[in-house]
Amino acid sequence: MTQGYAYEHAWAMERVRLAGLEVTLDPGTREHLTRLGAGPGKRCLEIGAGGGSVAFWLAERVAPGGKVVATDLETDLLGSEAVDHPGLEVLRHDITAEELPTGFDVVHARWLVEWLPDKRLALRRMVSALRPGGVLLIEEPDFVTIYGAGEPPAVRHVIIAAMAHLESICPVEVEYGRRAMSDLAAIGLVDVQAEGRCPIVRGGSPLAADFLRLTIEKLREPVLAAGGVTGEEFAQAVAALQDPNTTVVAPMTVASWGRRA
Repeated sequence: MTQGYAYEHAWAMERVRLAGLEVTLDPGTREHLTRLGAGPGKRCLEIGAGGGSVAFWLAERVAPGGKVVATDLETDLLGSEAVDHPGLEVLRHDITAEELPTGFDVVHARWLVEWLPDKRLALRRMVSALRPGGVLLIEEPDFVTIYGAGEPPAVRHVIIAAMAHLESICPVEVEYGRRAMSDLAAIGLVDVQAEGRCPIVRGGSPLAADFLRLTIEKLREPVLAAGGVTGEEFAQAVAALQDPNTTVVAPMTVASWGRRA
C-alpha cells in the first residue's frame, strides 16, 4: 500500500486481524451506506476492499440492477468467489498513482486514507469517481480514545508505542479521523458532515483479541527494541486483550461524508 506498511497480505495472520475489525465495524458502515443511498440499482465503488465484507454486502444491497466495483492494491483477500459474484467487479488499483473509474452514486473507503501519503489527492480522485450529486463516505480511525483513556495502562502504553513506530516508518496518521471532515470540505464537497463511533468491548472479542492484539504483535520486535516498553508490559497488554474480564476501548472510527456538487 505505502512505504513502510507493516501488515502485508503475505502475513499468515493478516486475514484474521482484518476479520476482527470487519465484524466490529460492518454494522455501523452498513447503516451509513444505507442512509446515504446505497440501494437497488445504484453503482457503488468500494476502495481498499480488503477481505471484501463491505463489497459483498453492497453487491447484495444494490441488486437488482446495480453494480459494485471493489478495488485494492492487492485483491487476493477477496477470494475466488468475488470473481464470480453477480454484480461485483474486482479491480486491482493503486489510488496513489491512478485515476478511478467514474459515474458512481456512492464511493466508500474505510481505514484507508489514514495510510496514504497525499490524502487530499486520493480524496480528489474519489470525488472524480462520483457522478454529480453522488456521495463520498470515508471512515477513518482516531486513536485518541485509546491514547486518552485506554485501560489497563499496559494496553494504552503498548498501543501508543506501536502507533508511534508506525508513524515513524510510513505516512499513516492514526489520529486522522478528526481531520477527515475538514479535508472533505477543502476538496469541494457540499453538505459535509461527520460523526464518530467507539465500541467498548471485552477482552477476547474479535476487536480486542484478533484486531488489536495482532496489530501490536506484528510490531513486537521494533517496539521492544525502541526501549519505551518492557517485555513484561507487552505481555500484560497481550494478556489483557484476551481476558474477558478486561474492558477494552476501541479506536474511534469517524465517518465523514459529503456530496459532489
